[in-house]
Order: sequence, then C-alpha cells, then structure tokens
Amino acid sequence: MKKFYSLGDNLIKEISRFYGDKITYGKIMKLLRRKDVKVNGERVNKDVKTRKNDEITVYYDGEDKKVEIKVIYADDNLLVTYKPKGITSEDFYNAVKEKYESAIFTHRLDRNTDGITLFALNDIAYGELFDGLKNRTFDKRYTATVCGVMPKNADRLTAYLKKDEKAAKVEISATPKKGYEKIITDYEVLSCDGETSVLRVGLITGKTHQIRAHLAFTGHFIIGDGKYGKEEINRRYKAKYQLLTATEITLRFAGNSPLYYLNDKKFTIEGTI
Repeated sequence: MKKFYSLGDNLIKEISRFYGDKITYGKIMKLLRRKDVKVNGERVNKDVKTRKNDEITVYYDGEDKKVEIKVIYADDNLLVTYKPKGITSEDFYNAVKEKYESAIFTHRLDRNTDGITLFALNDIAYGELFDGLKNRTFDKRYTATVCGVMPKNADRLTAYLKKDEKAAKVEISATPKKGYEKIITDYEVLSCDGETSVLRVGLITGKTHQIRAHLAFTGHFIIGDGKYGKEEINRRYKAKYQLLTATEITLRFAGNSPLYYLNDKKFTIEGTI
C-alpha cells in the first residue's frame, strides 16, 4: 500500500507518475476495477476527478507476488483450496488455472476474506456444485473476530440489506424497506476476552457483505474491516485485513448425483484469528 497526494491531474496519470516504470497502464486499470484505489479514504473508479492535495491510496506494492495454491482436497471432479487474504477471487482463480487448466470458478470470497474455496474440474461437477451453492444445500461456516462482547452465546439475527453499487457497500435496516432484502445470520461465541469475541458464523441467506455488514449493524464489527469497522480500533489490533475466514463447508448431494460419493464430506481449516 502506498499513499501520496494529488497534483490535480487525471487519476490514471497521477498513479503512473508516482510508480513510474514499475506499473503499466493495464495494471492501473486492473487496480481501479478491483477498487484497490482510494481518494480521500473512499474507493473509486477511473472516472473520478482528483483535486490538488487529495490523498490517493493505492493497494499495490510495485510487484505482483506469486500466489501459492494450497490444496485441501482434489479428485477428478472437485478441487478444494485455501484462498489467502489480500487477493480477489478472480485473481486467485487465474492462479489456480495456471496449475489446474480444467478448473471452473464456482463462488467468491471477499478480497480480504480468506478460507475454503471450491472449484469444479469438469462441466458435470460444475453443475452439481453450482446447484448446491445456489440452493444453499451446502453448509458453510465462517470464523470471525469481532469487537465487543456479544449479548448472547448463540443467536439468529434477522435484518434487511440493500446494495449500494456506487459506494461498493451495503446498507442494513432493522425493518423491511423498499429495495431491501431479508437476511438471516447465525452465530455462536467460541471465545471472548472481554474486548473481542471469536464467533462461528453461518449464513441462512447469502448476500453481498452479509456477515460483515450484519455484525457491524449490531455494534460488533469484524476487527480489521476497513469498510464497516472503525479505523482506530483496527489500528489498535494491527489488523491489516478483516479477521474473517471461511473455515468449514459440508457438501450435500442427492442420491442420484454423480457427486453423491462426496455427500456429507466436510472440509475444515483453522481460522486465521
């Protein structure tokens, strides 16, 4: 991550001038598409107009690091991997494709969320995995470290969510509103030190940023979350990325599914708390 101040020029030129020959035009456009550029703390796209002395933050250190593919499980149909924090699901998929040419993308994790990801290795497997993910027959669990002490040891939270495409975030309401969709999030407390709590979180519905935004709405944002949390607290815990990890997934298939041999197969990793 680099920070510098605008000279009042075109944003693309500003970034190019700062990095010099260490960055290409294509790379700049990719950073902008991934929302890896902020102006005065707000993520922006290529169309933003900068003014002199605007603070520009670019999440790029001047080199593209090789992505290590950690395989949790693999057979002729399924590849289960660990996606690290700090990389988009799309970029991680491209890295997986270099090693597993037949891999097919099935679902996403946020850039700064790490954890278990599934890839199909043929079209038949893709259809089965897609249906399981879409219909929520797979049981997915996350581990999150949040600010504060939860009011209950376990609970089911209900609220309403609306996407704000322009701001690249979501809004939460306690009551139904036009344009808002109902969300349901389960949690149980795994541990608590009086200042933070480690939660096991399950999604009954699955909407954009649901876990992050829903927990923040209750007053217990995920430590390290720069979008829905508090920067001063994130700094206190030296959390570069949000402490949210996709730690468990249990597969479930119908008896006539070609992947039925994986029925009730559970994959787990330890949360990066």
